[in-house]
Amino acid sequence: MWAEGQTGTAPKVNFCNVVASPSDYNRKALSVEVIRWPSDHSLSLYGATCVPKEGYDVTTQAILPAAWESLPNGKKLRKFLHRGKSASVKLVGTFEGDAHRYGPDGARFRFVISEISSVEKAPPDVHP
Repeated sequence: MWAEGQTGTAPKVNFCNVVASPSDYNRKALSVEVIRWPSDHSLSLYGATCVPKEGYDVTTQAILPAAWESLPNGKKLRKFLHRGKSASVKLVGTFEGDAHRYGPDGARFRFVISEISSVEKAPPDVHP
């Protein structure tokens, strides 16, 4: 696992490019900047310029790392989660885009987080 604030060897990519070409990124470690959004039953994330909407399913389930709340950026993220607010986050993790659905909300993709690099308030006009 990488230390917080380091991206290791994971390439930084635009998340909208990832969900547009999921087979190119499937099972690869990536560094992304996304919006973490509270959903009904699980955590979801999306790119600021490719928001999920009817007819455009880019829903992505976010899987947090073990002991994430003990990390400094994990503590910041926890505050957003407890308030039910979205957050702009920089993450490192593994993208999964197989042909099946993920999690209780049936997300099209999954992103297994290994590092929370930064957490900030999301822009107010960016949400599904």
